[in-house]
Parts: sequence; structure tokens; C-alpha cells
Amino acid sequence: MNESQRIANQLHRALSGGVNGVPDAWHGPSWGEVLEGVTREAATHRPILDAHTIAEIVTHAAAWHDIVRQRLEGQSPEVTDSTNWPPAAFTDETQWSAAVERLFTTGAALEKTIEDFPEKRLHEKRPSVEGTWYELIIGGLQHVLYHAGQVGVLRKAQTRVSV
Repeated sequence: MNESQRIANQLHRALSGGVNGVPDAWHGPSWGEVLEGVTREAATHRPILDAHTIAEIVTHAAAWHDIVRQRLEGQSPEVTDSTNWPPAAFTDETQWSAAVERLFTTGAALEKTIEDFPEKRLHEKRPSVEGTWYELIIGGLQHVLYHAGQVGVLRKAQTRVSV
């Protein structure tokens, strides 16, 4: 397994937990675990004033999966406020389920892009920006783990809505 494949495996663990008999990562529950059983009502509830909701964090994380993937593929996606934090006012369970599915679909696409990224290019400087491809990928992984932790805290803060 090369370095790109190892990093892709870490993203897989962040999203879905351990695979093939390999234990889960040390960071705690995967996205699959923290979102298990979360209803639309719980996802859109704001238990902490001025904090994002679970739904907002899910759409944000999915957006950044796409942004990082596109950058790795040589594109320069524009990141606007609405791209960074897409709307997350879901009116029914179907919309919420689709948003969760999108998180995992975009995550799988990013995982595949990382896995296929040439290992020898990981430490090359990215064109027209600071940092290397490795720093972009690791930053994306850190970002998704940070937000999974936020969702875990929000679930614990839910007092009026069952998840």
C-alpha cells in the first residue's frame, strides 16, 4: 500500500469506520456512527445557540469533499459563502436522507481520487497557492474529522429532540 492509498484508507475510516478486520481509528466514532439514527428533526434542531446544526455540518462537509476532490483533479472551484455552507433546511426525511447519502457519495469519490493520486506528487507544491498536495489532502481529512466530532457533541446536546 502506498502513501496515497494509506491516506485514502484513513478517510474511509473517518467516514465508515474500520474495514476488513482493521479496528476503527483512534479519533472516535465515524461519520456513519455519529449519524446513525439522526432524524431530520434532530439534524435541523439547533441545541447550541450560534452553533451550526448537524444538517448544516453535513452539507458543509460534503461540499468540501467535492472542493478537495476537484482541486486534486486540477480544477479551481470557486468557494462562495453558499458553496462553503450550503442550505440545509430540509422539510422532510427524504431530503435529509439524500443529504446524508451525498456526504458518503462525495466522500467515496474523494477517497478514490486520493487513492489514485500519484504518491510521487504528494509533496509537490500546488500551483498558484501555498502548500503541497499532501497538505491539501491531510487538511481535508482533518476537516472531516473535526466536523464529525462536532456532530457527536451536538448529538449529546440534544435535549428536546430524540435522535
